[in-house]
Parts: sequence; C-alpha cells; structure tokens
Amino acid sequence: MTERKLRNLIDAGYGQGSFQRYKPWLRVTKRDFSTRGVMGHLPGVSFARLHHFRSIAEKRTIQAAKWLGAVDVREAFPAWPWSHPHPAGELPGYETMGDVPGLLDVARDAGIDHGTYVGTNIPFVGTIDEVTTWLSPSGHYRLVALENKPESITNAPDPTLRAKERLELMRRYCKRINIRHVVIDAHRLPRELCVNLDLLEPRLTSTQIEKIVQSVLYADVLELLNLRGYECSADELLAVIERKSSIQPEIVNVAFHLALWRQDVDHDLSAPLRPWEPLIRGGRGVREALRQAWVGDLM
Repeated sequence: MTERKLRNLIDAGYGQGSFQRYKPWLRVTKRDFSTRGVMGHLPGVSFARLHHFRSIAEKRTIQAAKWLGAVDVREAFPAWPWSHPHPAGELPGYETMGDVPGLLDVARDAGIDHGTYVGTNIPFVGTIDEVTTWLSPSGHYRLVALENKPESITNAPDPTLRAKERLELMRRYCKRINIRHVVIDAHRLPRELCVNLDLLEPRLTSTQIEKIVQSVLYADVLELLNLRGYECSADELLAVIERKSSIQPEIVNVAFHLALWRQDVDHDLSAPLRPWEPLIRGGRGVREALRQAWVGDLM
C-alpha cells in the first residue's frame, strides 16, 4: 500500500455508497487465491450489484441476512482510521448526521495498537465483514454490523491475541457510532439451511419479484400449498396448478421457490428440501429465532 494508491482507491469510491452504489473496500479479483478459504462473487440481483466474499462464512452470512429481510448488505465495510461520515449518513433520516471518530481515536482510547500496512507507516483500513441495513415497521433504517469469527478467536483467553484485539476495536467502534455489533460464526448455521438458501435465493430484480408476488399464479400457489401442502407433496400440488393454468413448470417452480424464500408458505428450510414429500412446518420460527439473534429488537 502507498499513499497514492490509498488516495486513488478512496477517490474511486471503494468502501463508500449504499445499496446499488456500494463498492466493497476489499474486492475479489483474478489475482486473489487462498489455500485456506473460498473467495468469489455472489449475484445480488435485487441489490443491482455483485457481492464479493472472501470465505464461505461471509457468503453464508450475506445470503442469510438477505433471507432475514436486510434491505442492504455491505460486505468488507471500512472503519476508516480518520474521522468520517457515519455509515448511515446517506440513508433517509440520517442526512444531517455529522462525522464520527476514526478507528485511530478508538484504538488510542482503548490502549490497543491500531496497526499499519506492512512495511509502511500508513494506518491500515480495518473492515467489518458485513454492515447490514434493516427497515423497521415504523419506517426507520437501522444498521447492524455482523462479524464472522470462530470460537477459537472469540473464546481465546489471551486478550492480546491480534485477531481478538481487532475484534475488540470493531466492537468499540460500533459502540462509539451507536450501531449494533454482533459476532457470529456462520459455519454453525444448519448445513441444510445454507444449501437451501443458496438454491432459493431469487436471481430477480425487485420489480420482477413484486410482479410475481402480485400475480394470480402466486396467489394460487400460496392457497394450494397452505391448504394441502402439509398432507400432499409439493410436486403433486404444483402439477395441479400447471394443468389448471397451462403454465410451464419452470414458471410455477419460480413462484414455488419464491414462496419458500419469503416464507409466505411456512416450510422448515433447515431440513432437506424434498418437493416429492409434504412440506414441514417451522420455517418461520427458524427465521424469527435467527433474526432475533442477529438483529434483536431493532425490528
């Protein structure tokens, strides 16, 4: 890292913006390679951009946050070393919010070494794994910082462990700027839930989703599955709709997957998805428990 490169990255907008305008501070490029983790891209069609993840845990967290109802997920979000606008500064209701202290100030107050880029005296730009945005029923935006850390770090007895020090810095930073900070281990999410979210996440724009939700086909799918889906297999019931409406199976299946993703039909996504068997109640409870653990009472 050089001062010129750092300045160019900031001038190009990396680590800044909200919704479709956000550019992750850390991006995954062809030059990135790791023997210990999985890095890649995750389509965020409803967000009109591409997510960059640097581990399977980050990918799972992004998908789960969207399933739980986050209206924005900003991965690799920078906690700038210097004073800077609040992370919610671009959102309605926060436009007049002033600058917040940088991570250097937080580190100084905590007595923790902030750190620099290797071989330089340039303060490194620390990142929060995901800064998520939620819209409360009252119409107010709320932010939640999600950090993926295994128990080997969170439960480490040595407080001077560098990874634990950095986690403590981020906790103090979030407290200072008044946003919720939650440490999670996405590897502990139910395996089948992760598999199902990967399968069901809509690769559709918000307009396309809304069009399907408002359609007669979607209403028919919900009515039949909610009425008989716990006694008969989903395949049988979807076939009835296909015959009745002369709609291609692929289109009916899109509506079915969307109903499960939105939990408009209560099905437990932490269990294997077997459309040739009846649905299993309990999905809404699973989602609410996870949302409570991550978001708490903010919603």
